[in-house]
Amino acid sequence: MTRLTQQHRNAYALLALIAFVFFLLLLKNSGLYPFVFGDEYTYSRYSRLQPLSDSLIPGYLYLAIYRLTSHCGADFLGCARMLNALFFVASAPFIYWVARRVASFVPSLLITLCAMAAPINIYTAHFMPEALYFFGFWVFVWCMSRAIAERWTDWAIAGLILGCTALVKPHSMLFVPALLIYIGYLSTRRHDRPVATAARNTGVFLLGGLIAKFGISLLIVGPAGLTFFGPSYNRIASTTTTGLDRVIELAHLALISLGGHVLAVCLLMALPLAVALQRGFSSLRTRECPDPARRLSILAVLLVANLLPVVALFSASVVNSSVFESISRLHMRYYDFMFPLLWIVVASQLTNASSASSRKWRLALAVIIALPMLYGIATQLEPFKPNFIDGPEIFGLIVNPPTFYALGLAGLVALGAWAWSPRVGAVLFIYGVMPVTMVLSNTWVTREQRVHLVPDVFDRAGTFARQYLNADERDHVVVIGSDMGGMLKATFYMDSAEITHVQVSDDNHYDFKGLPAHKNWVLSIGPYVPYADGRPQVVMPGFTLTNIDDGRKLDFRFPVSNHMVSRVSGLWTPEAWGAWSVGNSVNLDFARPLPDKFRLHLKASAFGPNIGKAFVLHTGDSHTPFTLTDQAADRVFEVDNPLRSSSVRIDVPVPTSPAQLGMTADERALGMGLVSLSIEPLEP
Repeated sequence: MTRLTQQHRNAYALLALIAFVFFLLLLKNSGLYPFVFGDEYTYSRYSRLQPLSDSLIPGYLYLAIYRLTSHCGADFLGCARMLNALFFVASAPFIYWVARRVASFVPSLLITLCAMAAPINIYTAHFMPEALYFFGFWVFVWCMSRAIAERWTDWAIAGLILGCTALVKPHSMLFVPALLIYIGYLSTRRHDRPVATAARNTGVFLLGGLIAKFGISLLIVGPAGLTFFGPSYNRIASTTTTGLDRVIELAHLALISLGGHVLAVCLLMALPLAVALQRGFSSLRTRECPDPARRLSILAVLLVANLLPVVALFSASVVNSSVFESISRLHMRYYDFMFPLLWIVVASQLTNASSASSRKWRLALAVIIALPMLYGIATQLEPFKPNFIDGPEIFGLIVNPPTFYALGLAGLVALGAWAWSPRVGAVLFIYGVMPVTMVLSNTWVTREQRVHLVPDVFDRAGTFARQYLNADERDHVVVIGSDMGGMLKATFYMDSAEITHVQVSDDNHYDFKGLPAHKNWVLSIGPYVPYADGRPQVVMPGFTLTNIDDGRKLDFRFPVSNHMVSRVSGLWTPEAWGAWSVGNSVNLDFARPLPDKFRLHLKASAFGPNIGKAFVLHTGDSHTPFTLTDQAADRVFEVDNPLRSSSVRIDVPVPTSPAQLGMTADERALGMGLVSLSIEPLEP
């Protein structure tokens, strides 16, 4: 009874932690303007604005789930953040359950709290898959921690879950080699048929992963989903095999990047690395099946050894692909999701501080790890430039020098204490270094994040254009500026996959002649205000919105834009095919004078008694009669307008309601159905 009560108390404590962190994340992310571009624009576009089968990134499960944010209208980012926070805190029980396999309640709960409070939680503010991936990874680790060699179904389930995580971020496939080694190693610890067991378990694991990845992809997007990495990552991979010189260059750059990652990981995870290596290597000396603590150590070592070189190679492959990509950039978000696993390995020494290795070997291992730590502290990680998007943990550690030196020294002390006594080192780390590091680093990262509570020119330009233009008009926008990331940020707000971008320098006095013919609006961001030449133009601080549609094209399936037509009467609400005229005439007063000679294109049909009767088109002093049938057809008129009138009026011969004809109860006096109208200027 007492044990059951204690279990209930533990469960309530965990639930309270989850609820507290969830609401704290919602509060922390509220009011922030987006700032990771083009990733946020890319994921928003692929999930919400175009068919999933057109996505260049095969994260189809993520895209399908976050497609739901379209139901939130203009606040789609707020809904994405809510989903992010929900998935992020949903990983807490799995982190806790993995920790409880090797540690008691208090350190397990503390590790779970630190995982939730770690700088990695900044990803919950972005329209990006990191939060969902964090959840998927920890469900996977929990399954792996429970799997045993004798039950092939355990490995099949783990493979299925890994396949699902690959549909959030395809990076899961990058550490499959480490997982196969891990499964093979555990399977060969059996004394009967070890090779057959290893082959069976690795086989069902791979099969489960392939079934999940390709089966779910096929269900979501059809045959287009049958790809490992998708067009985007395949294009990056192809650059690594384009000649011997390129391979040598990539190897050189990858070694430089790997050095930066090793320095960063040693600074952040010195003691966890030492414990994992010591326990992992000690397991190799026995044929016995390792206990849960050693199993987690082996898994952690294999993941680190697999992921760091792969991420370094990726970093090398994208160097100079954009202004943001350089060899000094550390893409730690491709493996920082596994850091709590290393903490759990340390916590296992609180209750099982095995001294199988002698003190001299622990001391040697501590020195090997301390040397890069000291170098990183002395150089402040130069020439590498961590930022709070790619590596929030290392950024939060080094951004403030006093904090950096204090925490670096604390990590060295814990490492030295472990070399003397594993339990003492573990206590110092779990109850001191780990929580203090997470609190301080998260404080600095959050401070950097909160800078984006104030909108910049791209936020203001994008939100203004969304409010000023209707959905159809936003499809016909060109964004012009010198900062491609900023232009993507503005595009993010406008919520259209059809927007075109033109990058220019700040002093480039461009005109509108080279722009795509189907674009009607130019959003120019920067100090230069383009010459409008009489076109409607809104000039705001830092950006300008200009209408470049000289043809004055009206599509009556959508509301008539008040930027083109200042006043409209005699027209009913748009429908899927167009709009009905109501009353004796349709009047359109354009926002600027019409040309003195133009061609008017009208597509329309007549209703009821108006079929075959004479409608009259009026512009200025000119008037032209015409007839319509019951089917929408094109009519073209050449109009002389010497007075530069801005009005077009169409008189309806016999306005008649469907109720008068006994068709329906509709009492609107209809005359014609308008589909489109456009004005084409002609040379005088």
